[in-house]
Amino acid sequence: MEKILLITGRNAVRALRDIQSRLNMPTEIFVCNTDVASLISPSLLLKELSNVDLSNISEIIVPGSTKGDFSVIQDKFNIPCLKGPRNLSDLPTVINIIKLSNTYLSSVTPADEILDNEIKKALEEELKNAHYPEKYRIRIGKKGYMQLYSGGIMHIIAEIPDVPLLDESELKRITNYYEKSGASIIDIGMVANDDYSKKIPSIVKILRSCTKLPLSIDSLNESEILAALDSDIDMIMSLDMGNYRILEDINRDIRNTAVVIIPRDKGGRIPKDVNERIKLIEKLIEYLKDIELSKIIADPILNPPNHGLFESLMAFYILRHRYSNLPLLMGIGNVTELMDADSVGINALISLIASELDIDFLFTTEASRKTKGCIKELSRAVKMMYLSRRRRQTPKDLGIDLLYLKDKRSLSDMNISIKNLEIEKIPLVAPKNEIKSRLENARFHIYVDENTDSIEVIYYKDKKPELRFRGNNAKGLYKGILSRNLIQDYTHAAYLGMELGKAEIALKLGKNYIQDEPLF
Repeated sequence: MEKILLITGRNAVRALRDIQSRLNMPTEIFVCNTDVASLISPSLLLKELSNVDLSNISEIIVPGSTKGDFSVIQDKFNIPCLKGPRNLSDLPTVINIIKLSNTYLSSVTPADEILDNEIKKALEEELKNAHYPEKYRIRIGKKGYMQLYSGGIMHIIAEIPDVPLLDESELKRITNYYEKSGASIIDIGMVANDDYSKKIPSIVKILRSCTKLPLSIDSLNESEILAALDSDIDMIMSLDMGNYRILEDINRDIRNTAVVIIPRDKGGRIPKDVNERIKLIEKLIEYLKDIELSKIIADPILNPPNHGLFESLMAFYILRHRYSNLPLLMGIGNVTELMDADSVGINALISLIASELDIDFLFTTEASRKTKGCIKELSRAVKMMYLSRRRRQTPKDLGIDLLYLKDKRSLSDMNISIKNLEIEKIPLVAPKNEIKSRLENARFHIYVDENTDSIEVIYYKDKKPELRFRGNNAKGLYKGILSRNLIQDYTHAAYLGMELGKAEIALKLGKNYIQDEPLF
């Protein structure tokens, strides 16, 4: 029986053998005399296969991360030598596609570049199944609404701050935005040191009308917690030594309500010492089990940067190893909000740490301008970490990434070049600033509207506003403007295109846009 020969290096043998057991066709593994598979070159492979019996081999597949043209192997042994995917975990998908279709791979280009759409479909299916693990620590959600299962992919709890101060339309807008961004649970953030318990029934009703996601409430106010329980809330946050006994006064069955416990003592103090935090959490667990509450989630509290962040992580580590089935929650707003750095990198790193600690829930919000987009970033990050753990690889070449401002590969790595052009023979023209523009009585005011997530352009003629354009990309806007013949001078048109391009970048990155000012 003919087989496919899978080439690898010493470091990847174990992972490849795990994948080999799931392939639906006969394969054989050949390990080259190198640790790193990506360092296998055509000349090295040619040398190492020279004394190998290849009589039963129909195809040779090398790692997609290798460099060079492997057609020399085919020329020597008369066996196709093709590049597989750069990501080893995509190998089953690639082989199945080859088996079921007439798709051909290349000796130069990695398989995942050729089969990009098919691999993305397989990735989407894998992530979809991540929400329904065979074993889970806790289930959250009411019948008739979405139910969450912890233990697969990490779930994001997204807090809407100061909910009682929002009108209905704004509350619905933020909820829909959070859900679209990837939130798993919508958290009702209350106003500190005020009592809005009477508003809670109507707030829950509004939220139930616009989302099927589970709802939680973040409050230390006993009246607000009780009102939320009466409104059939799915989760209550921040139960501590100062307010836990309020559950004794509840007449209704709350066994299906999840409870988040935090290590705060009766005086409202969170101990600095990790062991003291764990003792408080263990006391609360014991009490809640005594009153037959089993849906318990522990949050040891993540400290802000340079205020004991690393030490607080030890509490998560100890709890996870001491209680393997206890759901854990990590609030990461203390890091993203209290650090003047772009949130995308922070969310990626914290998600990685949370993944290694086997955290079930990540709690975040978008309370400030610099954290806008955090939920979407975090949603992407947890998907990356799920795939990374499941595939036993670093969070790289997963088919999903958080590279917003930089690219992973240069243009030359992607085989895009201008090598065939004789560049030196093409005249080099230095730009000049002396171009005179024709004075027009038309003017454009450009700004980014945060409420609608769009670029707005107001057209003025003779200093009077006459038209307004709205869009989310520069191309659509300048085409709409030019189609109305609102500009006659080409320098004005070039200026408009430049400013609209800046506005589009600002919109995508969540930066402030000021017309005529540099973006960076």
